[in-house]
Amino acid sequence: MEPLRPEQAARLFLRPARKADAPSGPPFPDAQRTDLDFEGAKVALWQAGAGPTVLVLHGWEGTAADMRPFILGLLESRFRVLALEFPGHGASEGKSTSLFQCTRAVNQAIAHFGPVHAILAHSVGCAVAVEAMKAGARPKAAVLISTPARYKDYVMQFGSLAGLDGEGIKQMIEELRKLDVDVSAINTPEAVKTLDVPALLIHSDDDRIIPQALGREVANAWPGAKFMSVSGLGHRKILSAPSVVDASVSFLQGQLAP
Repeated sequence: MEPLRPEQAARLFLRPARKADAPSGPPFPDAQRTDLDFEGAKVALWQAGAGPTVLVLHGWEGTAADMRPFILGLLESRFRVLALEFPGHGASEGKSTSLFQCTRAVNQAIAHFGPVHAILAHSVGCAVAVEAMKAGARPKAAVLISTPARYKDYVMQFGSLAGLDGEGIKQMIEELRKLDVDVSAINTPEAVKTLDVPALLIHSDDDRIIPQALGREVANAWPGAKFMSVSGLGHRKILSAPSVVDASVSFLQGQLAP
């Protein structure tokens, strides 16, 4: 197989693979679906429960169902859950997307559904959550799990796996810029420096997708943020670990208590 051309790699980078085994029905009990008109397509949002609203965001190539253990814990603790599926993911329409478009979808959902009291996110969803807060969203608390640091890092990694050399990766970044995707503009450790939102960051020490060092970098840059290190949970098992779910829900309860 020949290496991809930079313009091919750029387009493929923005095209998340949909899960073949993704559930077709509601991702959690009593979930009610609302389709939000967003930039010419439908974005799916699932909601349930009553109480302070927690916006739940999945990771790249994920779905709301990935966050089910947290959602169940939040519902049991009398929170209202609003779970958004990013463009090109889950039940939402679209074949390609970027972190910028995902952020716009989040901001539109917040504007449509009213104030969000907290955000709980995983992986790329953490970067989107921070970008939304940078753009004006003001939750009272945030829990970020397996947090990445810089969008550009993943472009470079993707370009390398696509067979591009250094010059080819530069061309790929330029092709993305032509598509209104300036990957250098998303730098999460830099963005959190001005946030005054209480935050808990949780990261496993054996995460091979996003090294724990990146999560620590974000936590160290975030004023007052707490960092919780766990072991042996990688990038995916961390989503179903009872200790992680309990810590996340307990943190939000403490921050949102009357």
